Amino acid sequence: MEKIYSSDYKPEQIFVESNFNEKKQLDANYKSYLKNQYNAFTDTIKSERMRRFFKEGETVQLGFRLAKKLKHQELYPIDTLIEMRFDILMKEANSNPTLKKELEEIKLSMSDKCLEEKNLSQIFLCMNEKSKLDNNIGFYFSFANKIMIGKDYFGARLVTDWYKRNLIMYANIQNQIKPGTKTIFILVGTGHASIFRTFFEVDKKFELVDLTKIFN
Repeated sequence: MEKIYSSDYKPEQIFVESNFNEKKQLDANYKSYLKNQYNAFTDTIKSERMRRFFKEGETVQLGFRLAKKLKHQELYPIDTLIEMRFDILMKEANSNPTLKKELEEIKLSMSDKCLEEKNLSQIFLCMNEKSKLDNNIGFYFSFANKIMIGKDYFGARLVTDWYKRNLIMYANIQNQIKPGTKTIFILVGTGHASIFRTFFEVDKKFELVDLTKIFN
């Protein structure tokens, strides 16, 4: 695997987007990964979609690899499941010509060619540019929040649930940091990253390290 981070950056704990209530399963999966027996687990998964998730997802492909390289004995899950009915929101938006046009413009502004970059470090740097993260979080404020006010403020409630999920995930980070830990690494999708960035910027207990200072 391509070297994508500075050898000087050695996080003491790695947090991943796995279910917080299923840490025992994460521990078991990581132990089997260390023993080169991970396929014994994934081969038992009947769902093709879930099999691909456990084999190709960032927790395994990046989290497990980095943890193994650093000789960590465990990773720390932070995710929580809250039903998010984006399908209802999108159906409403697409049924309204004005909202549909605005949605298409938002999608265009959020689209990028990060995955066309030559290597992983360039892909990650591209995906984590502040402008792209701002566009992601802006979707919730400028668009989703105003939809369906006549239907119990469905859009605003959906945005509330999205923030609730991220706040719970942040709490799971805060409460799993061990005494003495000085450096942590958090592996989440850009939707979470856009909100987490704000959390860490205002939380004086943390210093947010930009990726440009890590990759070389």
